[in-house]
Amino acid sequence: MFVPSKKDRVIWCWCAVWAALFLLTCTRTVLVMFHHVPLDVNEGWNAQLASWTAGGDHQLYSSDRGFVFNNYPPLSFVLMGGLVRLGFDAIITGRILSCLSVLVSAALIARIIQVVTGRLAAALATAVLFLVTANTAFHGYFGMNDPQWLAQALMLGGLYVMVSRKPAELTWQRLFCCALLIVLGGFTKHNLVALPLAMFVWLLCVDMRKAALWSAMLGALLAVGFLSCYEVYGISFFRDVFLHQRVIRLGRVIHSVRQLPFMGGMLLVGVGVFCQRWRSVSLKDPSVLVMLFLVFGCLFGFLESLGEGVDYNCMFDAFVAAAILCGIGLARLSGPDGKRKQLARACWVMVLPLLCLLPFWGMSSYQEVQTVRLKDSEWQTYIQALRMRNTSLLCTDMALCYWADSRDAIDRFNLSQALKKNKEVVFLKDMIIQHRFSVVQLYGTMTHYSSGNIIFDSWLAKAGYRPVMDNGEMILLGYIR
Repeated sequence: MFVPSKKDRVIWCWCAVWAALFLLTCTRTVLVMFHHVPLDVNEGWNAQLASWTAGGDHQLYSSDRGFVFNNYPPLSFVLMGGLVRLGFDAIITGRILSCLSVLVSAALIARIIQVVTGRLAAALATAVLFLVTANTAFHGYFGMNDPQWLAQALMLGGLYVMVSRKPAELTWQRLFCCALLIVLGGFTKHNLVALPLAMFVWLLCVDMRKAALWSAMLGALLAVGFLSCYEVYGISFFRDVFLHQRVIRLGRVIHSVRQLPFMGGMLLVGVGVFCQRWRSVSLKDPSVLVMLFLVFGCLFGFLESLGEGVDYNCMFDAFVAAAILCGIGLARLSGPDGKRKQLARACWVMVLPLLCLLPFWGMSSYQEVQTVRLKDSEWQTYIQALRMRNTSLLCTDMALCYWADSRDAIDRFNLSQALKKNKEVVFLKDMIIQHRFSVVQLYGTMTHYSSGNIIFDSWLAKAGYRPVMDNGEMILLGYIR
């Protein structure tokens, strides 16, 4: 039978291999990160809102105007807007911040596992596996200008503060710090409700007084945040964030959870070991909190996935919780009571989904790098063409609009969602009919072009906008009498 030190040496070797693999996956991230080509439509959306926050000449919450429908809280835009004021590129800087947020999340996951189990090797091995999974199965959000991982890191900070001491040692200062980090995470990405709900339920089981105190602090901080948003943005903040209109379809579940099997290994190990130890686990054990986090993360992830436009990031709460629970399970198996065969089997189960994914990821990453490099010069041409006409330009590509220093761009997806829900967008329609824009940017050819929205296209056609310039795949429409 292996003694614990030998088991740890096996895990350290396993950790080193996957750390090297993670560094290899980062080559794709570095090769595409600094090009002026959008990696996702959300990059331009986030950058444009940050730019408006920096300039102060647009309202952050102004869906009634019909240009942008912002259902995100303001914290990430305020942060990025400050960086834009300092001269940073919002998209490139946002990509770097996203990478750093994932690394911070991994460090917090490792620290949480080590605090709960006391085993550093298992904690680091799980954190490295988390990083590899984040940059392969979920690579679309690794190095993308989006506040998702920043919010996850803030939430994980709150979880670390709560589990880093025994429940009896949770002072009001620690509870306040935890609540503050949770609220900051919520004002960065508003749909991360699984962790605070799991914390409340766990505290309720452990110590009702501390649950009440923590809830009161959380409520007070939320009230301060909401009052501040009301003072700055008015009632439109609440309307745009909490009454955002989106089409719901049951079939969307398959699209949004399509990457879920690639974290299936971590789920099986974490849940399996937890269930084996269930009878001996006290409610005060932090693993109970993590299990609640996983259950709520899956539940809310499935519910959120029903909305059109929701991507697999709706399952990131479940992904983070699965990683922590897996690390706790791995630590138990590598401990004195664990068996060598069980540990080996668990390691294979954890990595098998990624081993199947890696060849396909390698091919798609190579194609992505080549595509971005080819598009870079093409996009530079587009950007320069639009910069010459940005005084009264309306863009339908928000990343292109941001890099061309144009202030007017439409959020095509959310505009489509609003029109499908029969919302009136009078302001934008009137500006088009009154020819307030000399040029409108679209994609297509001189004979066949579209914004992707039939109603918006009909407004342009009715107002007399016709192709006046063809620049590759991008065309410009002008008003022709």
